[in-house]
Amino acid sequence: MSDFVWLDAKRFRGWPWPEDSTGKDPLYGADGWCRDCGTPQVPQRGDLVLQKSGLRPEGAWTPNWRFDLVCVSGAVAEQIVAAGFRVTMRPVGWPRQPAGEAFQLVIPVVGDRWFDPAVLSELTVARHGREGSRCGTCGVWRWMSVSDPPLVDVPELADVDVAASPEVFGSGWSTYREVLFRRAFAELLVAVSPRDFEIREPEWS
Repeated sequence: MSDFVWLDAKRFRGWPWPEDSTGKDPLYGADGWCRDCGTPQVPQRGDLVLQKSGLRPEGAWTPNWRFDLVCVSGAVAEQIVAAGFRVTMRPVGWPRQPAGEAFQLVIPVVGDRWFDPAVLSELTVARHGREGSRCGTCGVWRWMSVSDPPLVDVPELADVDVAASPEVFGSGWSTYREVLFRRAFAELLVAVSPRDFEIREPEWS
């Protein structure tokens, strides 16, 4: 598992559309995400739509609000395919314009548990004064955000080059999963966008 790393965003680029759903309606459908906590209830159904104003779709980047998504330019998508990385990509859409120019990595949720709940409890209480909360509408438990939670139960990731945690984090309408990248894949994304990403080594316990 040492072949997998965190890929930390150093900045965020582009705003999902429409703003009133923070971009979730095109991704999951109007009935596919919880209106109280913002957590998706279904797998991704449609394409991410980004507002194009002020965004140069170059290299690789993470958009605002969608902190567990990664987008890449068409040129980088070609590099990913040529390198043989195993990841599905969907075209990024633009309001009132055809989809194209950029692609979103579709990151699968893998496994039943990556983190020790007792450790997450200790870390979240120390940082936020509470562990998290369970949504009264959809029932999803979300841990408060923490940095560098140690990994304990990650399954073998032989069949994927990028994977998302089963655990959900966030508060308010901010919902995300932790994401591991195969080292070579992360290195490619850092090489094409050093201002956007940096690699961080996970802690394994």
